[in-house]
Formats: sequence, structure tokens, C-alpha cells
Amino acid sequence: MGLEKLSLIDTHSHLHFPLYTEDLAFVLARMTEKRIGTLTVGTTLENSEKAVAFAEAHENVWAVVGLHPEHLTSSYHDAEEGEHVEMTLDVERLEKIARSSQKVVAIGEVGLDFHQIEEGMTLEEAQVKQEAGFLAHIDVASRLNLPLVIHCREVFDRIAEILREAQAEGKNVRGVVHSFTGTWAQAQTFLELGFFIGVNGIATFPPKKQQDPATVIDRTIEKIPLDRLLLETDAPFLAPVPFRGKRNEPAYVEEVARHVARVRGMTLEGVARQTTENARMLFGIS
Repeated sequence: MGLEKLSLIDTHSHLHFPLYTEDLAFVLARMTEKRIGTLTVGTTLENSEKAVAFAEAHENVWAVVGLHPEHLTSSYHDAEEGEHVEMTLDVERLEKIARSSQKVVAIGEVGLDFHQIEEGMTLEEAQVKQEAGFLAHIDVASRLNLPLVIHCREVFDRIAEILREAQAEGKNVRGVVHSFTGTWAQAQTFLELGFFIGVNGIATFPPKKQQDPATVIDRTIEKIPLDRLLLETDAPFLAPVPFRGKRNEPAYVEEVARHVARVRGMTLEGVARQTTENARMLFGIS
């Protein structure tokens, strides 16, 4: 399947994680059948190296490399990642991994996330460590002319501030805010910075009972300029309806596209065509 024949690009998965080992051939076959490509995203430096090797071994798969922000401030181990994690960032190693293959198309996922903090560490200490790591990733991305894949958990304003300051310093800062769940006002902030907005299966979940209707993600999806929208799965996590609760996979990005088309009153083909072109442009895979 050549790149020119792709119908959709899942811009954020973790297809190289161990959860796919036993039936990987079938997962890849479903992607081929639906003409879907994917970016497989590292969360530690070790599994970033594995992401690169995986992308090199498979057609229409590209790699994103970086250290997830939580790993700078927590030793929590998610078995899905495949190994225990480091709590320090080796910038030289990160840059070496990023330079190791033409299939590395972005730096990430990086950003801020204070959900997991090591016992005995204060929030202030965690903020210092994560922000230093974020800035280091920004520097690498700027030097290598690669976009960033931003992980943001309830700290939209601070992440936007850091990105704005980096741009003011003349750094080449661009990319996507992945798994976006914020409001239209928050999305506008990142759009003004030149970033894309990535949406995934969360958009297909029913709103929470007490949620303000104005803050439902569909209200943001309606307004995002179509040429700044990206689709993703975050597989194996966050499977969209009708697969919610099951292991996610890149083929399910079609359900995200279908939901976006319904919200925007468009055809599935129209959403697929534009978001695929967006992915090609941002990640340089055209």
C-alpha cells in the first residue's frame, strides 16, 4: 500500500507496545484493508528506540520519540509500555534517536501532566522538573526542524505560555496538541500559536451528566478550521464508540473521522481527505 493511497492517518498510536505482540499481523491487516497509516509514539527513550525500529520494519508507520512528562516525576510503571521507566532525560540520547531514521517525524509526546507525582515530591518540584524536560524537548525539536506532539492534562494555559515564550525566542516551535479535550477558547490559543488540534475517541463518548453543554468537545470540533484538525486513536487506549472498553487500534480512527463528519455536517470522505493532507503536511510524510 503506497502512501498516495492512504485514506486516513492515525496521528497518535502506540502500535509498538507489547499489547499488540500476539495478533500484530491482524492489526496491520485491518489497517491495510482500510488504507490507514499511523504514527507510533514513544513514551520513554527505550521504547522510543523500539518505535523507530517498528516504523522502519513496517510500511505506512512513522515514529515519534520522546519522554512522557509523567516519567520525569513518577516511577509509576504502566505495563503497556513494556519496561520500567527512567526519571531523568538524556537529551543527547533523545537527539541521537531522533536523528537515527528518516521515519522519525516528530518529538513527543511531551508537555505537562501532574496526575502522577512521586511520593515526597511537591507539586512545585514536579513543575520545575517537567518544565525543564519540556523545554529540552522543544530545543531538540527546533534544532531538528521537527514538530512537537504535545501531551496536556488540565494545564492548557501554562503549556501555551511556554510555547509562546519559545517562539518569541526565535525557536522553531510547531506541532499538535494531542488528545484535545479543552474548550474552544483554549483551542483558539493553540491555533493562534500555529498548532494543530488532535481529536480521538474521547469525542465519541457521551458527555458527563453535569457537564456544561458549552464545554462538550463537539462544540470545539465544530469550530476548529478543518485544515488544522488531526485525527488519532491513542491506541491501545481510549477506543471510540462502538469499541469503547476494548483495546484500541489504528483502524478505529475511522470511527473518529465518522464522528467528526457527523458533528460538522460533512461526508466521511471530506474529513478523511483534509485531515490526511494535514498530517502529511505537518509531519513531512507527503
